[in-house]
Amino acid sequence: MTAVVILALLASLLYGASDFLGALTARRLTVITASTAIYLTAAVVAALALVLFPWVYSDEALWAGSIAGLFAIVGMVTFYAALAIGPMSLLAPLIALIQTAVPVIVAAVTGQSLHLVAWIAVVLALVATTLISIPAGVQTPGSRIERITPRGGMLALVSGVTLGLSVVSLDTAPIESGVFPAFLDIAVGFVVLLPLLAVRRLRTGDGWLKGEADAAPQAELSDAGPAGARIWITSAVAGALLGIGNILLVIALHSGNLAVVAVLMGLYPVGTVILARLVLKERMSLVQFFGVALAITAAILLGTS
Repeated sequence: MTAVVILALLASLLYGASDFLGALTARRLTVITASTAIYLTAAVVAALALVLFPWVYSDEALWAGSIAGLFAIVGMVTFYAALAIGPMSLLAPLIALIQTAVPVIVAAVTGQSLHLVAWIAVVLALVATTLISIPAGVQTPGSRIERITPRGGMLALVSGVTLGLSVVSLDTAPIESGVFPAFLDIAVGFVVLLPLLAVRRLRTGDGWLKGEADAAPQAELSDAGPAGARIWITSAVAGALLGIGNILLVIALHSGNLAVVAVLMGLYPVGTVILARLVLKERMSLVQFFGVALAITAAILLGTS
């Protein structure tokens, strides 16, 4: 059990750092471009894992990984879209709570029983979700309190549900499949993103047909200097962290309970929130801060129950 906890917590840490870097990339590039770049690096990492770790092909693993990849790509794109337009320190915990709730509910319905403490933690998580979503109160002069917009909240809901279903799908893969479902999860997402990126390029000024890019691609192409290099390096690091985190998640799911792994992995906003506060100087109201703390407490209770 200790190994499962360590793997899940390490995966959550990598996810949190990847999400932060991915959101920064999405703010400089478009969401589709950033997601494609991140998934490219993640796919390379996942492919290397196939060489380094043992795995066995099966139709069950193929379907589990592929379906997980479809859910995950919707979840990741909407995740980056939400964090690109809203405060990371609020939206990341909200998405994590929804994402965690989905596997917990599935685990309960399928007979993976939870103790009373775990159900109490679920209630705390729901309360925390409400507190995080409450608009901030009075602002002091010179300060800026962050809040979640209706659009950001809707994107967070879609992201949380689909990411949660992705974890459920990965859990259905046979144990002997090893890291194969993790590779499929990333590879399917990358394959889906490629035509989306192509369509976007063609629809915004026929950039690939006429050789002329629209305003957004121009902004991307103008990043040819040091600043541009940094944003692509940032996306590559985010992708590597995502790929490694995905591999650790699948290994943890093979070894532990779906609900336990899901809630421990749901701690990833801790890293995102800390980085958002340190790098972006995002602020939260006292109520929202309490909501984030309550969400983390709920995840810990779920993981240790």
